[in-house]
Amino acid sequence: MLLKPLWVMLIILTCLNISVAAPWIEPDDLALRNDIQLLADAGIITAPVTTYPLMWNAIKSDILSANTSLLNDAQLQALNHVRYNFKYASNNENIAKQSVSLTTSQKRFTSYGNADFDKGGIETSDEFFIGNFAGKLQVNYRLGLDDNPELKQGSDINLDGSYLAYKIGNWALTAGAIDRWWGPGIDTNLVMTTNARPLPAISITRDNSEAFKTPWLSWIGPWTLTAQMAQLEEDRAISEALMWSTRATIRPFRGLELGASWSFQWAGEEQPDSIKDFFDILTGSKECANNEPTCDPSQTTFQANHLAGYDIRWSDTIFDLPYALYFQTLGEDGSPNAGVITDKADMFGIETRFSLFNQRVFANIEYTDTQVPCFNIEAFDENDLNCFYEHRTYKSGYHYYTRTIGSTYDNDAKSIVATFLMQTKAGNSWQLKFRKVDLNTDNIDLYPNDINLGNTISKVAEDILQFDGQYKFIALDSRFTLGVLVTNSDYGDNVNTFGNTTSGDLIYENGTDVDAYIKWEYLY
Repeated sequence: MLLKPLWVMLIILTCLNISVAAPWIEPDDLALRNDIQLLADAGIITAPVTTYPLMWNAIKSDILSANTSLLNDAQLQALNHVRYNFKYASNNENIAKQSVSLTTSQKRFTSYGNADFDKGGIETSDEFFIGNFAGKLQVNYRLGLDDNPELKQGSDINLDGSYLAYKIGNWALTAGAIDRWWGPGIDTNLVMTTNARPLPAISITRDNSEAFKTPWLSWIGPWTLTAQMAQLEEDRAISEALMWSTRATIRPFRGLELGASWSFQWAGEEQPDSIKDFFDILTGSKECANNEPTCDPSQTTFQANHLAGYDIRWSDTIFDLPYALYFQTLGEDGSPNAGVITDKADMFGIETRFSLFNQRVFANIEYTDTQVPCFNIEAFDENDLNCFYEHRTYKSGYHYYTRTIGSTYDNDAKSIVATFLMQTKAGNSWQLKFRKVDLNTDNIDLYPNDINLGNTISKVAEDILQFDGQYKFIALDSRFTLGVLVTNSDYGDNVNTFGNTTSGDLIYENGTDVDAYIKWEYLY
């Protein structure tokens, strides 16, 4: 395996009892991300902030040098929160974490800072730092996997979250399995989210995002770049395929952030896997979509399984009320055409912040549409769905252990989600989320009888209304999360029909389910 030597080194280094620090901000805390974004929108943080993990060195100088006398109350609270987290990460001699999570049933959907999709789990971790070298050993035990024995979810014990990192100049080289969130979305994103288990990968990331000094490039402002080569699981249609992913962001001026992302699956069992093959794919080599040696140019597609797109986020104020608008689009194989992304999924969002009853309130509305029509060479249909996150060769698609690496709603879905985050001065927070989701809108799946392939969220059309409410609070030197989920499902014409599931046949029945979840986290 790509990262086997890493786990041995982590165990040895963790036992050395060396000083600890985290080089980045993980995508696991919506309140912290909200405060970072607030400071960026106010011009206090100048770095791009839509790519996570976000390097501390990209924002450190801004948050430490900010003039507090010029800030309003909301900005000052946000700055103090971010400063506290930075100082905790950099000053403590040891940062270890333990957590336990339990829920009454496995979660179908995840979001930023709410990525515990298993029925429960136990986690223990320890981070270390010495000179330019950093790392983390994390051991996880997952509960509830026996409830779905046919679903390929991996082992109940893993080292997800573990990594080794070394800084060379202004670049951080990392090997490990860490969560990533690429894009401005709050509920989800299209290219890289925490919806699936983190991919084991070797990556390189720019540490400090300061702008170019040369006048030829200084106009793009602060910029970030990260790239990784990930190893996908063995138990998939193309065993041990690799995935190359890269993202770059720029911030030419205060209110504007632009990002571009690209991922492609390649190599694996009986697939081209040489260095030459990689660079052929990287430079846009094409092949016939019908697997023939020659074909009409209109029927060609890029080699490997590609997804590429861009995102834009704009922020400003109107009548002293801050707001932001953002957009993300992601194209499938064969797109873009002449620079225009065609076979694409889209995401739109709008957000604002205000104060209410001495609480800071963040409000966001986000819409996604992954109904992507692609050309079906066999049916000669230019409007055939069931292609986004899918591929004719890499049949396991853009999934890792059956969960989508991108949008939590998988393909052929429409969602509109309202998220409200209320933060108190004591550091506690309420989060309310209202979802309206239309899953598998064409009521067709490429693999209707295989729970591990195709659309793994819903094999049939399903309309969902969901409320997700949670309260996070500090008590007994720990952080607790208490949450409740209320989900109403409407299967339309599929009601009372049979479907194939992990436990055999199931009758699709309309109804409302109520679930609860709890999490305990302790840092020391």
